[in-house]
Amino acid sequence: MLGYPCPGCNDALGWVEVAGLFEDPLRQAVHALKYDDEIQLGPSLGRYLRAVTAEAPWPAIMEGLNGVVPVPLHRERLLERGYNQASFLADALALESTTPVLARAIERFQATRSQIGLSPSERTENVKGKFKADPGLVAGKVLLLVDDVFTTGATMRECASVLRDAGAEAVYGIALASPATS
Repeated sequence: MLGYPCPGCNDALGWVEVAGLFEDPLRQAVHALKYDDEIQLGPSLGRYLRAVTAEAPWPAIMEGLNGVVPVPLHRERLLERGYNQASFLADALALESTTPVLARAIERFQATRSQIGLSPSERTENVKGKFKADPGLVAGKVLLLVDDVFTTGATMRECASVLRDAGAEAVYGIALASPATS
């Protein structure tokens, strides 16, 4: 596990946990799920992610959650792919609890270009202002944002900011994999 208080993230996003390094075989599994329609991998990868929440500080965080929120895809990307890989992970995290998945809590209302190959500052700019949250679904709630890959944190930070601006009490983050930093 690569959990840490997210230094440089922002006040909107508290603790972020990453299950493993974005290296093979995890990288291959993420790519197969995301790009090769290997949707049967979704529940397995979600269970792997759920195992991370068994260790501190996660049991206390999970107990206090009011919702699990997958990082959304823009509707065009969703139609193209046919599914949101983060939703599979969110579903698996919520499976053994009473915490609901709030798939409509946040929307990516404007398409963004792929983050692959962008610098950290370009990633931040690419996602800035592209999300909106539903205050009716998030106000006063403690939420867990779920994504497949956490690279610079730009997407998760932006989503957390939008959720907090809509009234979320706290936002935590969890992702399946993160590239090794040199």
